[in-house]
Order: sequence, then structure tokens, then C-alpha cells
Amino acid sequence: MALLALTNDNLAFFKRSLRADLPDVGSSHLFEALAAALGSRTGIALATRMREDGAEMPSLATIDQGAFAARLADLGHRVAALPALDALARSPALPDRIWAVFKDGDRPALNAWHGECQRRGIPYVYVTTGRQHARVDWDWITVNPAFDDVPSDDGESKLLDRIVGAIRANAASSPKAKFDASAFAGHVERLLPENAHAQADAIFELLHGALRQARRPVPA
Repeated sequence: MALLALTNDNLAFFKRSLRADLPDVGSSHLFEALAAALGSRTGIALATRMREDGAEMPSLATIDQGAFAARLADLGHRVAALPALDALARSPALPDRIWAVFKDGDRPALNAWHGECQRRGIPYVYVTTGRQHARVDWDWITVNPAFDDVPSDDGESKLLDRIVGAIRANAASSPKAKFDASAFAGHVERLLPENAHAQADAIFELLHGALRQARRPVPA
């Protein structure tokens, strides 16, 4: 299941795509089903969650295709073939991606992605693909310098332990995988391509979670 940043632009992209794929389902019902897929009981609950998060540091949601189908059925829609929500979440056309995929050696595209991550203040996470294997890289360098100490404040060793745990879990079926990791930067190489996306999701989620925690206001 893919991970999605809950931004207005991402939801607008999903709604446009779903309306094109499911023209017989009304807009309100599509939004209710999408909210269910994103872990909210109703569309209003999803909108409230996003409003409380604010635009600067949106939360993430794991997309549940089964919950989407079940909610559509509850609303009276029996659809033979549903669009793959994971594919939409990992589309290069998604406005606010959390990581990107490039061919090995595509420096212009990597530089452009670095610039986008810096503009948005998110960790620099990307997948590069070769003939047989894929590699996932991450770096804290694109995050606002005011948060340079976040991995240390989070307990760098604890964050690193979680990253290493995620790496091992998502590389379990990639027998040749190797990694070099810290809480600030690292990579996992020689991954089977089918493992790379889940690996990138897991690493971004951990870094993003540490950053969100640091940005929360301290209670008075």
C-alpha cells in the first residue's frame, strides 16, 4: 500500500483521476470513498484533519484499496474494475510527491527534484533504477536549516534503529541488498525493483514523522 501526503493539490489530483475512471460515481460519493481509503470515517473528518494539519506540514496516509471498494459498495456502487490507487499515489504527475523515481545517472532530473524538496522543506528521498536493481537514497540536506538538529533531538540512535528496521523489513526479499545509513543520510542499494517503492515510503515516513514532531508547538 502506498503512502500519500494529504495536501489539497494531491486530493484534487485524485478526485480528477477518479472521476475520469469512474464517471458513473458522483463526486461526493467518490470523495467519501477516498476518505475511507485514507483512513477517515467521512469526507468531513478528512477535511478537518487536513485543516488542523495546515499546509506547511501535512500528515501522511497509507492508501487502503479495500476500504475504497468497501465504501463505494456501501454507497450503492458495484464497480467491476477499480482504478489502482497505489499507482495514482506514485504517479509522476502527482503534485506533491514524497519521493521520486529516476533512471540511474539522470543528474538534471535529480537536481530538479532536489530543488523541489528544498522548496517544500521535505527530506530528499528518491529511487534510482538500473537494469536489474534499484536504489533508495535519502538526505536531510533539503530540510530548513532551523531543523538540522531534529534527528539528534529525536534521539539519533533511536531514529536510526527505526530506519534500519524498516530497511531490513522492506529488503527481506532482496537477497543482495546492502545499505549504509545514518539518521541524516544514507542509501539502500541492490534492491529488487518491486521492493524499492515500499522502502522509499518507509524511510520518508520516519524522517517526516521526526520533522512533524519537532514542528509541533510546545503546550503552554
